[in-house]
Amino acid sequence: MRNITFFFPYPHISGIPVLFSNLTNYLLETYKSVVNIIDYKDGALINSCDEHPRLNFIEFKDFEKCIIDFETHLVLQGGLPNKLRQELVITNKVKIFMWAAYEFNFVPYMSRIRVISNLQRSNLLLHNLFRLLNYKNYRVLSEWVIKMAERGSISFMNKPIFETTVKYLFIKNEIHSVKYLPNFGLGNIEYSKRRIVQKSNEVKKSINLCWLGRIADFKVHILNYSLVELSKLARIKNSSIIFHIIGSGEFEDKLMLKCQHEFFKIIKVGRLEKDQVDKYLFKNIHGIFAMGTSALDGARLGLPTILLDQSYSKVNEGYIFKYLFNAESFDLGHPITNLDFKKGNDSLEKIIEGFKEEYKNLSDKTIKYFNNNHSINIICNKFLNKIDGPEYFQYHEIDKRLLKLGLLRRLYLLYLEKVKKTYY
Repeated sequence: MRNITFFFPYPHISGIPVLFSNLTNYLLETYKSVVNIIDYKDGALINSCDEHPRLNFIEFKDFEKCIIDFETHLVLQGGLPNKLRQELVITNKVKIFMWAAYEFNFVPYMSRIRVISNLQRSNLLLHNLFRLLNYKNYRVLSEWVIKMAERGSISFMNKPIFETTVKYLFIKNEIHSVKYLPNFGLGNIEYSKRRIVQKSNEVKKSINLCWLGRIADFKVHILNYSLVELSKLARIKNSSIIFHIIGSGEFEDKLMLKCQHEFFKIIKVGRLEKDQVDKYLFKNIHGIFAMGTSALDGARLGLPTILLDQSYSKVNEGYIFKYLFNAESFDLGHPITNLDFKKGNDSLEKIIEGFKEEYKNLSDKTIKYFNNNHSINIICNKFLNKIDGPEYFQYHEIDKRLLKLGLLRRLYLLYLEKVKKTYY
């Protein structure tokens, strides 16, 4: 019987706890697996898991050792080895598998200060300078990532995450074989063709769109751009659009809500629990603007989904809006580049026209794309094939230099333990 352990101690609901908990629930329901969850007592991951006799909870406590000394497949979010929680003690009985779910998790930063890290992300020249100043450590990291990626011990969710990793590690042509393990969608309410037919008639009068997801630093700018462009289009076309914002976050105060007018209304719904999200989308929403797992929440219900991309700064004119079903290599939103822009394009206008003229066809394309690429049964089979094979690594295979903490990191952890007395 497989023994699988998911590790992600985090107090707030976010993409990884949702990913790991959904996979846990499916594994326990569908396969004869034993699943262990390592999380805080009231962590987002364990709170999202259904009770089951084969589910074991291992409580994680800040600044106390957490020893994993039994045979298991340990699933971690992909990232720098020296960012592993220092409390973790992993023996050689454990087979480690990393799932890279975010573009910059394997990129070393000069500083945790947001302004500096954002600048480093957006300026490859500055990043290259940082690499040259730390060339030896950078090369050790690059060689380890190459080795683990070639073996399959690190799986990337999609092509943009892989390409960003190799770009910022300057190993573009050094990984010759890569296999993707995409994200998946799951919920309590299933696709209803009857409801889609109803919505195809509703959109002719007024279109209810929504943003779904956390309002974070890399999301708020593209959300604001979408709001402004939809507002302009609604006024020009004298067409009623209602935009629902489902979610909350630290950048809510940056939302551009003053673009409302007689044809464009904004409803701030706030944060909803997962089952409430499904119900709200099913009842009220015709189309969704989102990235990441949130995009799949809409696509799973057959809602035409506009896939948005990430930006840490204001989005310039000419962004090309696109449907999820046109995404390549499992993309669920990537850092914006010049290729995402074309001055004077009418992509958003065509999308809104399409809602009114061919809603059922757009819905059919969306649900077909989801079922072929992001359904949980397909992704779970890929996941199990990986951990059942040789695609893992053990803790002793991590070069000790990659585990070494820098001075600033040590001081930061000391501050958390002695002053703040909590990690989050």
